[in-house]
Amino acid sequence: MAPSDPSFDEIISKIQAATDIAAVTKTLAPYLNNLNDTVFAAQPSGQADPLDALDPAAHSFAYLHFLVHRCKASHGFDHALLTKVWAFVTSCDGEQVRLASHKAMSFAEALVKVATDTRQPIIAIKPLAIFIQRLQASPGQLTMIHPLLAKTCLLAQSVKDIIPILNNDISDVKPQQTHINYKDFLLYHYYGGMIYAFLKNFERAVEFFKLAVSAPAEVASAIQIEAHKKYVLTSLLQYGRVLPLPKYIASAVQRTIKVQCVAYADFATAYEKKSNGAIRTELEKAKPIFVRDKNFGLAKQCMEALHRRNIQDLTRTYLTLSIENITSLIGLGSEPDGARRVEGIIVRMIESGAVFATISHEHAGGMVSFLDDPNQHNNTITMDMINAQIQKATAITAKLSAMDQAISSMPAFFNKQGSHGPDHSGYPMDESEYSMHMGYDNYIDEGAPLSLIEHFSESFL
Repeated sequence: MAPSDPSFDEIISKIQAATDIAAVTKTLAPYLNNLNDTVFAAQPSGQADPLDALDPAAHSFAYLHFLVHRCKASHGFDHALLTKVWAFVTSCDGEQVRLASHKAMSFAEALVKVATDTRQPIIAIKPLAIFIQRLQASPGQLTMIHPLLAKTCLLAQSVKDIIPILNNDISDVKPQQTHINYKDFLLYHYYGGMIYAFLKNFERAVEFFKLAVSAPAEVASAIQIEAHKKYVLTSLLQYGRVLPLPKYIASAVQRTIKVQCVAYADFATAYEKKSNGAIRTELEKAKPIFVRDKNFGLAKQCMEALHRRNIQDLTRTYLTLSIENITSLIGLGSEPDGARRVEGIIVRMIESGAVFATISHEHAGGMVSFLDDPNQHNNTITMDMINAQIQKATAITAKLSAMDQAISSMPAFFNKQGSHGPDHSGYPMDESEYSMHMGYDNYIDEGAPLSLIEHFSESFL
């Protein structure tokens, strides 16, 4: 500490005197913000640790200032630091922490850096997930920490703790209050879509990629283009076709998609025809591009999904078929283990409720009997579900309209989405620096764990 700096006793007394949010806002915040960073970084010799003298719940604003520097100075996690981090994230006052949103981001970044430097990124995940929920003014509010948490979950291949956050749709975008920027919105939904794809929840993955692609833009972002590529493939996996994008999608994004995503459009066109031969031809043709984009695994999963879709189509025509006949009808008859694969697909479809059928091995090779759906969908439960979905859709439409306006007012939106210099989160802002070669390089058959992280580009993550 410099000679002109106040003593730790003075600082602690000032902090403890701020007993309510009004005092923190009017008196304490200006006081601490004017202090030199060395005050918070210094370790008082022969005196009590300032963090031990403060209550992380009552003095959250000040506690955060000290904790940021403690994490930055750490070269690894020790029990004392983890204890203080945990005490803070589980008890801090969100209203106080929101007064120091940039400090909150610095704390999150420092925590992740310590974790990744020691090759233990998973250690940072649960504290960050809890911290976000403390920091949010509402469950649907986007913070600067959201994309950082999603990225860390991908790096650690641990997504359990972020799922409750992802499941709360973003409906509160207030850049003036949270200091989020345009890239935060894009990256959070891009990473979130990848996490849902990792979990094979392709319906939610499609929604997240769509939100990234359809965000207002004057110039297409590289993130939006990569999100669109995954939007196409996850849409095929979930629906068997590419769902139309919203009509309000920016013309600049539409033009760039047409130029840069030709291989994906051609693959989708062939896929929707449900012809195994045409799809395989298009897949081989586009393979170098899919491999380059690290999306080849997703594309190959589309082939497995096509077999399931073709089997579902057979249920509308036949009551009983042999596994051998099914194998031939869906285009796997020429494969040496085709019948075994088809039986496995049907078993998984029965288990998931995708088809209603029984398999009998009384006949050689096995016979499949297709059954009617036992749920006739003509009861009050079904009607209540439909009404709930209609109300949800109406509410989402209103929220999207408000969110669209908020995104358009974000910092960096009118300046080519922030193309000069690094942003607050440390991501390179020049999109030409992105290495977008991310995704699913290895094909993983259904039922096997899917690794998102292998081959991820560190420069983009």
